[in-house]
Amino acid sequence: MKRVTLDSSVIVSSLLESEPRHREALEIWTAVLSGNRLAIMPYSVFVEVVAAIRRRTGSEKLAREVKLKLLNIETISFLVLDDHSAKEAAEIAIRLGMRGMDAIVIQVAKEFNTDLVSFDEEMMSKVGG
Repeated sequence: MKRVTLDSSVIVSSLLESEPRHREALEIWTAVLSGNRLAIMPYSVFVEVVAAIRRRTGSEKLAREVKLKLLNIETISFLVLDDHSAKEAAEIAIRLGMRGMDAIVIQVAKEFNTDLVSFDEEMMSKVGG
């Protein structure tokens, strides 16, 4: 099974039809939901997705539904940031000059040797696509 690390931009885009890359995101997300891919992500992605759904839709109910669903998908592993991972992510942020949450996502992809998937063009350009 192929392993991926998804940035919140992909999950949010898959859940909201109004997002510009919704179809592309939905294909990626469907692969995770169907068991064709295993997603390994830091818990920060979980928080970012729930927060983005609430902000963009205005719906607390929908945000809570997304929260519960994300926590119960068997093909997703959310990871806790430990001290070793935090130090590695900080080094990535320093080296690449990027935002902290993005560095944490990249650190997970690096540590678990997964394909990094993000619609954040700045982040992807800094890691070399």
